[in-house]
Amino acid sequence: MRAGELRCVFCGGKRLANTTEHCPPRSLFRNKQWPEGYAFPACEDCYGGTSDDDLMVAFVASMGVDAAVDPQGSERFTNLMRAVKKQLPGFLEEMFDPAIVAVPMSAAGVVRTPAALHRAVGIFAGKLTKGVYYKQTGRILPEDGGIMFQWFTNAQLHEHGKINLLDALSGISAMSTPKERSGKDLKDQFDYLYSVDQSGDLHILQVVIGRIFGFVTIFSQTPGRLETIEDHLNQKVGTDNGPFQFLSSNRSRVTFV
Repeated sequence: MRAGELRCVFCGGKRLANTTEHCPPRSLFRNKQWPEGYAFPACEDCYGGTSDDDLMVAFVASMGVDAAVDPQGSERFTNLMRAVKKQLPGFLEEMFDPAIVAVPMSAAGVVRTPAALHRAVGIFAGKLTKGVYYKQTGRILPEDGGIMFQWFTNAQLHEHGKINLLDALSGISAMSTPKERSGKDLKDQFDYLYSVDQSGDLHILQVVIGRIFGFVTIFSQTPGRLETIEDHLNQKVGTDNGPFQFLSSNRSRVTFV
């Protein structure tokens, strides 16, 4: 927690911070060795109630491990799968074919994306976006600021050799910061690029988690900025359903908070 910071980063500073939130959560990393500098002031309401979401995200992030190359990672995947079976009954059956669920397979890819997983990634993306904004600017993202979100799995990479969304953003100037614990690089587990326009009003966060999935958020501290951008894009392409969803907005169709 930064000296003198008494407000929660995750609810827009509405409530006093009386605890510290690790974001990304420690469960996302091998041996719970999370990167230094990613602990943020939080209130009890924002801190609690996301253990199921954290478990889903950690489980998906642990997939794709080759047991012969990384036996420790394979063991972690198996342990997380057991935890998911116990804590989230029915989730694996929604995600995989029955034959895959019966035998732990660390190399298995995401076959289906249950609504619960989509929601969990959205919650994680929203919290991480607010945390990174605070880390980069020293300010709390206002509650009436906006966050737009799109996530992806490695399916595109296997099929097309690239992630279309990241490829489309490749020409944007972005900064990268160390993700380390005791001098050990953790970018193979968690990495991101951060961009901000010249006005300092429009931000882009590109996140990759392990070998399996990632997301992009576009966000602004100015109320209504993203809604205006979305309306312009929708008019340009002639649709009301753009590729991004709102995680934070005053619009009634927001799906995550």
